[in-house]
Amino acid sequence: MIEFYELNDSDSGDSRIEVDLSLMDESPDLERPWLLWLFVKVSDGTDKEFVAFRDDLIQTLEAQMEARYAGTVTKEGWSELYFYASTSKKFENLTSETMSRHTPYTYERGSFKDTKWEMYLEKLYPEPYALITIQNRETIAALVDAGDDLTLSREVEHYLFFQTPTALERFANSMIEQGYAMKEHLTNDESEYSYGVTLSKNECITPKQVEESTSLLFELVMQEHGIYEGWSTVLGGENHGVE
Repeated sequence: MIEFYELNDSDSGDSRIEVDLSLMDESPDLERPWLLWLFVKVSDGTDKEFVAFRDDLIQTLEAQMEARYAGTVTKEGWSELYFYASTSKKFENLTSETMSRHTPYTYERGSFKDTKWEMYLEKLYPEPYALITIQNRETIAALVDAGDDLTLSREVEHYLFFQTPTALERFANSMIEQGYAMKEHLTNDESEYSYGVTLSKNECITPKQVEESTSLLFELVMQEHGIYEGWSTVLGGENHGVE
């Protein structure tokens, strides 16, 4: 499952990161210890011609090397493509052959062993709040596809988990003071964050409002050493939930 998110960093600049989230289930893959990288000079990482080249390269390396596409970092006029494979042999030849079928690009390429998959786990895979922004985008897109009017106010449920019941109650009480209602307690015996709560509030679900609500809850729950696991709601004027 390939998704993207954006990072705003005052030191390294803004970047757009595309990542295959499904690789987390198998990382690190000890049978694919080689990190293959290709840096392409391109002003827009979403440009149709570049995307066609990237997709061709992904398919070629998968077919010829059983390489797994890990993701792309786009910043400062470059798109950095990363793959994991069992060997680095044939990488240069295959990239050259693929590039010959497309618009010529200025590029750099190389490979090195990354047995712990540090590039994927530390640089590509999103941090917790970036995961929330991906979930926000997917949920809003599902609602729009269902014909929802995002400006309509409706009940929105938020799910939060803590390591202790004391932290849960302290957080829930503070949020009640900010207009949230406590709907129910949750349990997750398979996690160290086993004490959960569902909080709800009536609000619209425009992208701006969702970002404000989720960023606030995420920041506040972190102060109690808890985790925020997202939200769900119903279609405006309907009884069908979307998460």
